[in-house]
Amino acid sequence: MNKFKKSIVMYHDNSGQQDIFEVLGKCSPNILKLSNETVFFQSEEQGDFYKKCEELKDFDLVIVVGGDGTINEVINGLYDYDMNPVIGIIPGGSFNDFSKTVNIGANPVEASENLLDAEVKEYDCILNDDKIALNFWTVGMASENAQKMQEADKSTFGVLTYIPKIFETLTQDNSFDYEMELDGETIKGNAVMVFVANGLYSGGVEIPISDISPSDGVLNVFVVEQSNIGAFKAMFGQSNSFDFNEQNEGVKTFKAKEIKFISPEGLVADTDGELYQKTPSNIKVVEKRFKFLSKPLEQ
Repeated sequence: MNKFKKSIVMYHDNSGQQDIFEVLGKCSPNILKLSNETVFFQSEEQGDFYKKCEELKDFDLVIVVGGDGTINEVINGLYDYDMNPVIGIIPGGSFNDFSKTVNIGANPVEASENLLDAEVKEYDCILNDDKIALNFWTVGMASENAQKMQEADKSTFGVLTYIPKIFETLTQDNSFDYEMELDGETIKGNAVMVFVANGLYSGGVEIPISDISPSDGVLNVFVVEQSNIGAFKAMFGQSNSFDFNEQNEGVKTFKAKEIKFISPEGLVADTDGELYQKTPSNIKVVEKRFKFLSKPLEQ
């Protein structure tokens, strides 16, 4: 069993659970076994987790209770304040993509049990200008759809981008001419979406490419062309039924360590569900920056 010196449990009472204190009560027997000393920290408002990361020098374990949005705030704080504790996840959001990537379990109590014998594994992250993401960066129809959902009902959809819902608002006049540099090589074309992936999931759906890895030191880039939206919809609508390596007509795929999205300017970028940046963007992989408690994926 993992044993740490000092841990902090970060949570808030709007993490997607009906009663966060009931959840913590059920998970605490396992949480308390993980370290000699455990501190609980409740966020009162957006930004509290980020600021708290400045005080974590003496902590070797951070347990995040929440979904991808909560994790995003914590990892940005850890990155900016140059902290590198091990991170454990107890899922609590509408979708919990990175908890699926680390294979810790979808149920909070199950996840707390799995943390006890999980392995410490290093994971890459995406650096977009000065912001960090674990799962994805995207512009185009996914980002546009996320903006519409955010405006319509934050309480239901949050600010996460959910791939299965992209197609509910898909129109035929949203393509754009793009210019990018991938590891110094310029590519141009017309697309409805550019999607950069690091994690294995987006919006609860497994990304259908066989050799994608959040620990391989490269990012996977998908350029979705207007001409074959149907194929892309079929791929993401049937998880594990398609593999982009085998059937990628109309969806161009690349691998790169560094991506410069040059034009068009002014597109809103969705970064792990956060909608606070616009193009142009400088994106690169930061190799093995974070350590997470994880369970081996079944083959």
